[in-house]
Amino acid sequence: MPKDDATLSAASAGYVACFECGVVEETHDHHIVPASRGGKKTVPLCLACHGAAHGRTGSMTTSVLTKEALAKKRARRELCGQVPYGFDLAADGITLVENVGELRVVEMIKSLRESGKSYRAIARELTNRCIPTKHGKPEWSFMAVKGILRRTT
Repeated sequence: MPKDDATLSAASAGYVACFECGVVEETHDHHIVPASRGGKKTVPLCLACHGAAHGRTGSMTTSVLTKEALAKKRARRELCGQVPYGFDLAADGITLVENVGELRVVEMIKSLRESGKSYRAIARELTNRCIPTKHGKPEWSFMAVKGILRRTT
């Protein structure tokens, strides 16, 4: 079957045909067996077919999938990136466990913020009280304080 100019143009832009419906547009490499179960083989699916493969209406982008996967990991208290202040990594290397001492500091940070202190003022207060950061450093940054508050509220 001859391809029309629009199909040839899309193909030359790097798009491939959807394995399911054949449309030539942006595709997602869908794992036949989920990657979390060791799957390596993928098929190209357009965003609409990829959504359908996951039981959804509408399209599913990699961004949507990643955000949902990270939200599920956080809900199970599993590590996502760095170990957050207020937690330690369990012996299994995956699960987060509460660090009671750091959680007391988190509560103090919240209280200082609620009393009207700026992020910088809170960082100075923690530094002046000789409370170490997650990495054992003696000096706090306002960005560290801001990050802790963003994660805990």
